[in-house]
Amino acid sequence: MNVSASDPEPIRKKRGLMSEVNVINLVDVMLVLLIIFILVAPIIEHGISIRLPETRPARIERPEDSLTVSVSPPGRIFIGNQRVTLDELQERLREVARVNPEISVTFRADEKLDYGLVVKVLDGIRNSGVTRIGIATKPGAG
Repeated sequence: MNVSASDPEPIRKKRGLMSEVNVINLVDVMLVLLIIFILVAPIIEHGISIRLPETRPARIERPEDSLTVSVSPPGRIFIGNQRVTLDELQERLREVARVNPEISVTFRADEKLDYGLVVKVLDGIRNSGVTRIGIATKPGAG
Protein backbone atom coordinates (compact mmCIF):
# COMPACT_ATOMS: atom_id res chain seq x y z
CA MET A 1 0.00 0.00 0.00
CA ASN A 2 1.39 3.26 -1.06
CA VAL A 3 0.56 6.14 1.21
CA SER A 4 0.65 9.62 -0.17
CA ALA A 5 0.75 12.85 1.78
CA SER A 6 -2.56 13.90 0.34
CA ASP A 7 -4.39 10.87 1.81
CA PRO A 8 -5.82 11.90 5.26
CA GLU A 9 -7.17 8.46 6.21
CA PRO A 10 -3.95 6.87 7.55
CA ILE A 11 -3.23 9.92 9.71
CA ARG A 12 -6.63 9.64 11.39
CA LYS A 13 -5.95 6.03 12.25
CA LYS A 14 -2.65 6.98 13.88
CA ARG A 15 -4.07 9.94 15.82
CA GLY A 16 -7.28 8.27 16.91
CA LEU A 17 -9.00 9.40 20.12
CA MET A 18 -7.55 7.92 23.30
CA SER A 19 -10.29 6.15 25.16
CA GLU A 20 -8.10 5.14 28.16
CA VAL A 21 -7.13 7.12 31.21
CA ASN A 22 -3.55 6.89 32.33
CA VAL A 23 -3.79 6.20 36.08
CA ILE A 24 -0.11 5.53 36.74
CA ASN A 25 0.52 9.16 37.70
CA LEU A 26 -2.55 9.18 39.92
CA VAL A 27 -1.40 6.02 41.72
CA ASP A 28 2.06 7.53 42.25
CA VAL A 29 0.62 10.66 43.83
CA MET A 30 -1.74 8.66 46.04
CA LEU A 31 1.10 6.45 47.29
CA VAL A 32 3.20 9.50 48.15
CA LEU A 33 0.27 11.03 50.06
CA LEU A 34 -0.31 7.76 51.90
CA ILE A 35 3.34 7.61 52.97
CA ILE A 36 3.19 11.23 54.17
CA PHE A 37 0.09 10.53 56.26
CA ILE A 38 1.62 7.39 57.75
CA LEU A 39 4.71 9.33 58.80
CA VAL A 40 2.94 12.44 60.09
CA ALA A 41 0.02 10.84 61.99
CA PRO A 42 2.05 9.69 65.05
CA ILE A 43 3.76 13.07 65.28
CA ILE A 44 0.44 14.89 65.34
CA GLU A 45 -0.96 12.61 68.04
CA HIS A 46 2.05 12.73 70.37
CA GLY A 47 3.38 16.16 69.49
CA ILE A 48 0.96 18.16 71.65
CA SER A 49 2.73 19.81 74.54
CA ILE A 50 0.49 20.30 77.56
CA ARG A 51 1.45 21.96 80.81
CA LEU A 52 -1.24 21.31 83.38
CA PRO A 53 -2.15 24.20 85.68
CA GLU A 54 -1.59 24.18 89.41
CA THR A 55 -4.73 24.22 91.51
CA ARG A 56 -5.75 26.67 94.17
CA PRO A 57 -8.84 24.92 95.46
CA ALA A 58 -11.15 26.40 98.01
CA ARG A 59 -11.49 24.43 101.20
CA ILE A 60 -14.14 21.78 100.70
CA GLU A 61 -15.79 20.19 103.67
CA ARG A 62 -15.59 16.44 103.57
CA PRO A 63 -18.92 14.64 103.92
CA GLU A 64 -19.34 12.41 106.95
CA ASP A 65 -20.26 9.39 104.84
CA SER A 66 -17.02 9.37 102.88
CA LEU A 67 -14.34 6.79 102.18
CA THR A 68 -10.75 7.43 101.20
CA VAL A 69 -9.11 5.33 98.51
CA SER A 70 -5.35 5.83 98.29
CA VAL A 71 -2.73 4.53 95.87
CA SER A 72 0.89 4.64 96.95
CA PRO A 73 4.07 3.64 95.14
CA PRO A 74 4.65 1.08 93.69
CA GLY A 75 0.92 0.64 93.19
CA ARG A 76 -0.45 -0.42 96.57
CA ILE A 77 -4.18 0.32 96.94
CA PHE A 78 -5.79 1.17 100.27
CA ILE A 79 -9.35 1.74 101.49
CA GLY A 80 -8.80 3.88 104.54
CA ASN A 81 -5.72 2.21 106.05
CA GLN A 82 -6.49 -1.32 104.83
CA ARG A 83 -4.55 -2.65 101.83
CA VAL A 84 -6.65 -4.25 99.07
CA THR A 85 -6.27 -5.46 95.50
CA LEU A 86 -8.10 -3.82 92.61
CA ASP A 87 -10.70 -6.62 92.55
CA GLU A 88 -11.23 -6.38 96.33
CA LEU A 89 -11.61 -2.61 95.99
CA GLN A 90 -14.42 -3.02 93.49
CA GLU A 91 -16.17 -5.69 95.59
CA ARG A 92 -16.03 -3.68 98.81
CA LEU A 93 -17.11 -0.43 97.19
CA ARG A 94 -19.95 -2.25 95.44
CA GLU A 95 -21.18 -3.51 98.83
CA VAL A 96 -20.90 -0.03 100.38
CA ALA A 97 -22.68 1.59 97.42
CA ARG A 98 -25.48 -0.96 97.69
CA VAL A 99 -26.05 -0.03 101.35
CA ASN A 100 -25.51 3.73 100.86
CA PRO A 101 -25.91 4.93 97.24
CA GLU A 102 -24.93 8.49 98.28
CA ILE A 103 -21.49 7.45 99.55
CA SER A 104 -18.64 9.64 98.36
CA VAL A 105 -15.07 8.52 97.76
CA THR A 106 -12.02 10.73 98.06
CA PHE A 107 -9.28 9.46 95.77
CA ARG A 108 -5.65 10.10 96.66
CA ALA A 109 -2.72 9.03 94.48
CA ASP A 110 1.00 9.75 94.55
CA GLU A 111 2.08 12.08 91.74
CA LYS A 112 4.88 9.72 90.67
CA LEU A 113 2.52 6.82 89.92
CA ASP A 114 1.95 5.43 86.45
CA TYR A 115 -0.99 7.22 84.84
CA GLY A 116 -2.43 3.91 83.63
CA LEU A 117 -2.68 2.57 87.18
CA VAL A 118 -4.43 5.72 88.38
CA VAL A 119 -6.98 5.40 85.57
CA LYS A 120 -7.56 1.71 86.36
CA VAL A 121 -8.26 2.49 90.03
CA LEU A 122 -10.57 5.40 89.16
CA ASP A 123 -12.35 3.17 86.66
CA GLY A 124 -12.71 0.48 89.34
CA ILE A 125 -14.24 3.00 91.74
CA ARG A 126 -16.69 4.22 89.10
CA ASN A 127 -17.63 0.69 87.98
CA SER A 128 -18.41 -0.31 91.56
CA GLY A 129 -21.45 1.98 91.56
CA VAL A 130 -19.99 4.98 93.38
CA THR A 131 -21.09 8.17 91.65
CA ARG A 132 -19.57 10.80 93.91
CA ILE A 133 -15.78 10.75 93.47
CA GLY A 134 -13.44 13.53 94.58
CA ILE A 135 -9.75 13.76 93.76
CA ALA A 136 -7.46 15.06 96.49
CA THR A 137 -4.74 17.48 95.37
CA LYS A 138 -2.05 19.50 97.06
CA PRO A 139 -2.55 23.24 96.70
CA GLY A 140 -0.08 24.87 94.33
CA ALA A 141 2.51 27.40 95.44
CA GLY A 142 1.48 31.05 95.40
